[in-house]
Amino acid sequence: MGSALAASGGPLNQTFVPSRAPTLPASSGGSCGPRLPTWERRQQLRPAGWVTSGTAALSLAGSLHHLWGKRKARRARCNRRVVVQRAALEAAEFGLPPKLAAMASALAGLPTDRMRYQQLMALAGKLSAMPEDLKTPENKVPGCLSTVHVSASMESDGTITFQGDSDALISKGLVALLVLCLSGCTPAEIAAVKPEFIKASGITASLTPGRNNGFYNMFKLMNEKVAALMSVGEQAQSEGDSSPAPAPLQIYNTMTRSKETFETLEPGTVKMYVCGVTVYDLCHLGHARVMVFFDIVARFLRHLGYNTVFVRNVTDIDDKIIKRSNEAGEAAETLARRMEAEMQKDAASLGCIAPDFEPRVSDSMQDIRDMVGTLVDKEFAYPGKEEAASGGRDVYFRVRRFDTYGRLSRCSLDGNEAGARVEVGSSKESPEDFVLWKSAKPEEPSWESPWGPGRPGWHIECSAMAKKILGDTIDIHGGGPDLIFPHHENEIAQSEAANGKLYVKTWMHCAAVRSTGDEKMSKSLGNFVTIRDVLDRYDGEAIRFYLLSSQYRRPTLYSEDALMEANERLLKLYSSLRGAEPSGAETIGPEGCEQHQRFLAAMSNDFDTVNAVSALTDLSKELLQLQQQLGDAGTDSGMAAEFSRKARHLRAMGAVLGILQRDPEEVCRGGAVDKEFEARVEKLIQERADARKAKDFARADAIRDEIASLGVVLEDGGKGTSWRVGTTAG
Repeated sequence: MGSALAASGGPLNQTFVPSRAPTLPASSGGSCGPRLPTWERRQQLRPAGWVTSGTAALSLAGSLHHLWGKRKARRARCNRRVVVQRAALEAAEFGLPPKLAAMASALAGLPTDRMRYQQLMALAGKLSAMPEDLKTPENKVPGCLSTVHVSASMESDGTITFQGDSDALISKGLVALLVLCLSGCTPAEIAAVKPEFIKASGITASLTPGRNNGFYNMFKLMNEKVAALMSVGEQAQSEGDSSPAPAPLQIYNTMTRSKETFETLEPGTVKMYVCGVTVYDLCHLGHARVMVFFDIVARFLRHLGYNTVFVRNVTDIDDKIIKRSNEAGEAAETLARRMEAEMQKDAASLGCIAPDFEPRVSDSMQDIRDMVGTLVDKEFAYPGKEEAASGGRDVYFRVRRFDTYGRLSRCSLDGNEAGARVEVGSSKESPEDFVLWKSAKPEEPSWESPWGPGRPGWHIECSAMAKKILGDTIDIHGGGPDLIFPHHENEIAQSEAANGKLYVKTWMHCAAVRSTGDEKMSKSLGNFVTIRDVLDRYDGEAIRFYLLSSQYRRPTLYSEDALMEANERLLKLYSSLRGAEPSGAETIGPEGCEQHQRFLAAMSNDFDTVNAVSALTDLSKELLQLQQQLGDAGTDSGMAAEFSRKARHLRAMGAVLGILQRDPEEVCRGGAVDKEFEARVEKLIQERADARKAKDFARADAIRDEIASLGVVLEDGGKGTSWRVGTTAG
């Protein structure tokens, strides 16, 4: 009662009680009882002789509250019936598909905003986790108070599946409402929905304007994604293609910080250059990740039918090589050749196909001198002021003369350091200028040039070699993220200043492998694990599978647990291929295999190996089920043919990733297993089978434990018990 008085402006500390009851106005009728006067009206009706009495005030307040409460209850019951009827009508009015209509009606029928809020929280708990690789800028909903992401994909039956997430619980409830209720709908059903239903159903009554705006923006983005998916399908249909429309290749371009539809400079040809290794030591897992990823890029481009020219350079002249060779007491060239051979051996162990070209810096000296000369002639470069003892001069690039310097790295020249690896010398015109040609120093290899004896700077080598083999402009340039600045930034400046043309269309960068302590794995930091170290414990294919099982633009943390898990997952994939025909050059298309179609769609989405591997895993589960059924049913030609067909799809998918091409039995049993060891395992398996048949389960379990102690995993199936080693052997 006090709150009601406060709302009407009356005092809270006293109540006027009449010595005789006042005469109230006659009721206007209706089922809700007599009309109660407002505080002001009661003041006007107050007769003379009213006195203040706390006890009487409480009595009157209680009576009035009782009458008012009964009236509110009756009104609420009437209103709830009206709301439910309106919600049912709104489902048709707002074009809601059945699932969304049912949920909107249920929410609208709840009597309070608090209950609607609680229902949204319950929906948020049912939302599946959104893969981290889908939380990209293009999937981020603009204008939200919280961070919200949504993505869409089209299934083989033409329906749409959404995924979404939010870092705020209330927004996550709204995301869940749309994602759960619109997934499984056709594009036409989704397009028919009017987002205003959210207001009519009462859901947003208790939300801030920012959250309401975020909801509408989310709904708009979902429709845009559906429209894009439909556009691809309609284009394929107009071309008369009855097979599932292949998704256009999307690649994340570091230059624009967004995914772009990939288009080549020359129809059907891709020119790709990737920065290689400085060969002064054994390669570590960070190098391995870059090798494996761009090997997969080249494989998939060729799978799509592109004539792919893949170039990866070898840096065999560098300060670190010279320093290491002096420490070892051998010539720099000898050290570089030895480490280059080890690098190529490591790459082959990881299943990498050799690039089409692997130019060395030492073999490209004339091309480097020509490009430096061109830059000097165009006044983008200049010889230093000081002459070295050898009679040579350093040559520097005039950074501020190149107007668009910094557009790749988004770095400002203010406070910028002159290219890493190069000390600032008094010979420079400006501190940010970087060296193109270094004058010779004692005990260092050198080559003659118009500026005296010397050797190339770090950055010029890639510009010169890319131009020599691929031309002035290339389709894709790749490397690690640590190369964005200064190396790739300087490459752009050199090449475009010298050639007068765009240097690269698409920049790709594969993130680092981070060591324990979350530091980038690096030789200079001394925290690296070499490929050779890991090959001592795991098969090269298992390491490859470990590296491709994470999104390439996100750093991956090195751990033995992650390697062991990847190894086991790879073995399970191979186990599903047991009994299939020997692997050949699989060319089977994706038709008739939903997982194969998902695989290609994932790879076309910026080389999404995470979801590609998920498709492999799902298909392998079906193969394992078919293995079990074939064992139970005996010879079934139809089922055997289905198993063979799906095994071909799995191998074809694996070929794109460079995996699953070996003999499954050999892989599962650890390669060339000792015959005596194999006979021992087979004997124990038979003894276990006999014990189980005799119902001596204690003995059977003991034998299984003994087999496990040998590093062997048993797999019981319809065809009996097979076995594999717990880790793949090199």
